[in-house]
Amino acid sequence: MTNEGPKNAAPSATTIDSGPVGELLAALAQALQAKSFVKLTLSKPLRRSVATDSIPTQAYIRLVEIKHAPHISILLRHPHRDITENHRVDTAADVISTLLRSTFHNAHLFTTQGDIELRTNNKGEARLYHGRATFSTAAPPDHDRVRRYVLDPSKAPYLQELGIVSAEGKVKSDKADKYKQLQHIIKLLEDFVGKSELREKQHLRVVDMGSGKGYLTFALYDYCNNELGIPTTVLGIDRNAELTGVCNNVASKLGYRNLQFECSTVEEIELGEADIVIALHACDTATDVALFKGVAAGAAIIMAVPCCQKELRPQLKVPIDERPLLKHDTYKDRYSQMLTDALRGLLLESQGYRTRVMEFISDAHTHRNVMIVGIHAKDFAGRDTKRADAATLQRRYGVTQQTLETLLIEAGRIAAVPS
Repeated sequence: MTNEGPKNAAPSATTIDSGPVGELLAALAQALQAKSFVKLTLSKPLRRSVATDSIPTQAYIRLVEIKHAPHISILLRHPHRDITENHRVDTAADVISTLLRSTFHNAHLFTTQGDIELRTNNKGEARLYHGRATFSTAAPPDHDRVRRYVLDPSKAPYLQELGIVSAEGKVKSDKADKYKQLQHIIKLLEDFVGKSELREKQHLRVVDMGSGKGYLTFALYDYCNNELGIPTTVLGIDRNAELTGVCNNVASKLGYRNLQFECSTVEEIELGEADIVIALHACDTATDVALFKGVAAGAAIIMAVPCCQKELRPQLKVPIDERPLLKHDTYKDRYSQMLTDALRGLLLESQGYRTRVMEFISDAHTHRNVMIVGIHAKDFAGRDTKRADAATLQRRYGVTQQTLETLLIEAGRIAAVPS
């Protein structure tokens, strides 16, 4: 919601609070007035023992510009949803005062003049701590560009058809984590698209390898066609014929003519050309196959979430100088997974992809939280160097077989390294 008022009104400090809270609010008002405000965070809920989605766990406050006037935007983070409120700058101190009296114990104010932290102990005693400025410059207000919430239940009928949203248009409690994960992946993709050449294209083709129940596949279709505004065909691939049949029926029911699902495996499917290739949780070397097929298809963006990396673990030979570090099997298992993904990243770079290996979700519920992202760049330099780096790693750890490397060699995309 947005509270409207005088566009150029100066921020005023609340007169309700005194002591540490009042001092913090006065500093907030002064920072907003002096344009030295960077951000404000609120934490430590007053009612921590009450585990309901109606009580936010944290709040993040930043400066935005709405209708050419400064506002504060408050993101209230709940266990299963986020709520954003916008308020005029001149009401900022009063709004934050209300939150500190009703919802949060602690606050951390960042300004270019210095940081101020409000901490409340278990006895309810509040104290202020002053520190050096974390940020030397204030971030400019975000512009109020209106954007459609890609997975807004009211504008995404497929969410209801796929069982994520109820008939009342609300996200089901047992699907809240899946809903947030879909949002996060789409937001990541949006960032990757902005760094690629895809926005200049007149048509896109997207392939989701291992589409499962189709949650992400439908979201990709929605995002590319409606958010990007580029006519896009999307193909979902899964080895489960029952799931692909259900997804095809939903796509037909909703009139998504350019969204199709095919029963196949990653190894068997012939992709042809594609602009975006995604493979989430392809088991073991199926991830390597998916990465290779993305490269062969000329994809501008390749996104993969590996799992079950078993290929390198039996081959791993620990160098003498690393044996104290890797003497335990648990560490060997983890290291072989890191080595697998590091080699995949280097091999993608050898094909001209700027590559990132990143955690894309919390590991609280799964350790399969690493995403490999490749964005093709025509001006990418050092391909041969990346190939050599991969070979050096393989020799160091005794790796003689790596599926992505083998596929690239067989396709004539890289040269074999003499043993």
